[in-house]
Parts: sequence; C-alpha cells; structure tokens
Amino acid sequence: MICAIVLCSCGMEHKLRLDGVSIGASDRRQNLETWSERVGTDLMPFRFAVQDNHAFQGDFEAANFLSASVFSMTTGDHIAERTDEHIRKDDDEYVIVTFQIDGMLKLTQHGKQVQLTPGQIGLYLSSKPAQLECYGNYQSRSVRIPVDRLHTRPQRWDELGALSFDGGQGLAPPVLSFLTGLFPAAPTLTSSTRAAVANHLVGLIEAMLADLYIPEGDAPQSQAVDLLEQCLVFIETNLSDPELNPQMVADAAHISVRYLHQTFKHAGMTCASHIRSRRLERVRADLALEEFAVVPVEKILQRWGVQNPSHFGQVFKRIEGCTPAEFRRKALISRGML
Repeated sequence: MICAIVLCSCGMEHKLRLDGVSIGASDRRQNLETWSERVGTDLMPFRFAVQDNHAFQGDFEAANFLSASVFSMTTGDHIAERTDEHIRKDDDEYVIVTFQIDGMLKLTQHGKQVQLTPGQIGLYLSSKPAQLECYGNYQSRSVRIPVDRLHTRPQRWDELGALSFDGGQGLAPPVLSFLTGLFPAAPTLTSSTRAAVANHLVGLIEAMLADLYIPEGDAPQSQAVDLLEQCLVFIETNLSDPELNPQMVADAAHISVRYLHQTFKHAGMTCASHIRSRRLERVRADLALEEFAVVPVEKILQRWGVQNPSHFGQVFKRIEGCTPAEFRRKALISRGML
C-alpha cells in the first residue's frame, strides 16, 4: 500500500487518515516539502502520496522560456493526483509532454491509461483530472506548453486523455537532446535568446506531435500534408503584410478558398485563426525583447501586419490576461530592466 502521506503542492496543510492514524503536514521532512512545493509552483498543483516520507528523495529543475517551460525530474516512488479542485483554481490550459528517461510512469486520464518505460513519450492535459504513478528510479524530461500556442494541434482535445508514443521515432530523439541541453544553458541566455528558444521549442514539439499522433481514421494523404505545409510556410513569410488573408493564401497555393478551408479544418484549425495566432505569438516575442523595450507597441503591431490595434489588444488581453503594454512591462520587470 503506497498511500502513507498526501501532500498538497501549494504548501497547504492536509491530513490523511490511514488505519486510524492521522498524518499531518508537520510530519514531512523538508526535502519532500520543498520538492512538492517546487513542482506545484513551477509545473502545476498536484496532491502527492508517498510510501515513506522520510526516505523520499526528489530533484526538480525548471527552465522557463516565456509561456513554454521545460522540466527535469528525478524522484522516488510516488503517486501524483490532479483533481477537479486543482483544475478549478488554474485558469490556464496546458499540454504536458514527458520523455521517460528511467523508471516507469503509469499515466491515467479521461478513462485511458498508458504505461511509459524508458524511451517512450507521454502526453496529458492540465484541464482534466489525472493520476501519475512513478516507480523505479523515476527520471523524466517534460515540456509544458499552453494549448493556445499549438497551431496544428489534434482536432479533439476534449476527447484526449493519456497518450503514449515511441520516443525513438521522427523528431523525438533530437527534441529530447535539445531539451537536455537547455538546462545548463538557460541561466546564461539573454531575453532575446529566450524568446527565440520559446518559439523554436513550441515549433519543435508541435511538429513532433503532428508526426507521432494521427487520430484514427484521420490519416492524411501526402498531398494534403504537402499542401498544408505550403500554406503554413506562405503565411509565415507574409505575416508582416497587413493584407494577408485566406484569399491570398489560397491564390498562392492555386486552390479555391473553399478547399483551403477544408485543408485547414482537417488539421483541426482555420486559416484565419492561424494567421491571428502567429501574429500574436510574434508580437508577444517582440514585446519580451530588450532591443524593442523603447519601441512603441503600435510599431510592433504594424511590424507584424496588425491592422486593428484595438481589436488585437482585446484578443491579446483575453489570451494573456493583460494588454500588450502590460505584458511588456511585466517582462521587463522580471528581467530587472524597470
């Protein structure tokens, strides 16, 4: 029986009664408490259960790149549970992709269960209850990315639960190598480099998932994949053009607008929303750069083809929780520039 103590990663005191014995937060050793609080603060809140709190050892390292974060975890045996209560207190929705380095992870979410061994990759969402059982010298590298940062994401996030993939296929090996190399380099990176890493990281994870995960019955034909890639490249190279719209993209690909919409729908998105998302991401990255600290926000919006700053500001605030100007101010304060 593993449940000898339950912890709340936010540092709140909880008690668990087992066989008539009440165990409180005061019984925890500092290493266990520190580890659980770091996980709750940097990754997201969980409730933890361990067999022996005195013997538990855990190491947790985090590196943040704008809204994308990378984690390295080494721990003893434990169970981490994310409940409806945790989810209600957390407004953001994330995709967590974890690379299994050592030990075993049994991941349960949305009625699905997968078991990861070294060399495999798991995926789960922050917006659904989940249980993670970690055993046998557990070690992993993980990435947390907001769902709204992924443009070519799976079509039905609401239907997804625990997923597993072969970590030896496609982009997975170089992505893991990239993640591992980020930790020693992170403290020395400038803000502009961090912004570039964030965009690169999101793109890598997105491309890896698109390659590894194809919903049943939705396997795309190679021509459709090539067409979508052609459209995405055109959008990326023309974001600064204020006239960029679905008609322009369709004309460049020599297809009808109707067929363009069908192509993007098959990938789980729309052309217009992808253009907006890419512009928002580019603006967000520029706002965090030191070299643009004195450039008016309006100029940055114009740089990426935004025609209606007022409407864009409303969309930005709905997604980020603050205006573009407030976002830049927070970014500069966090870097000690204000």
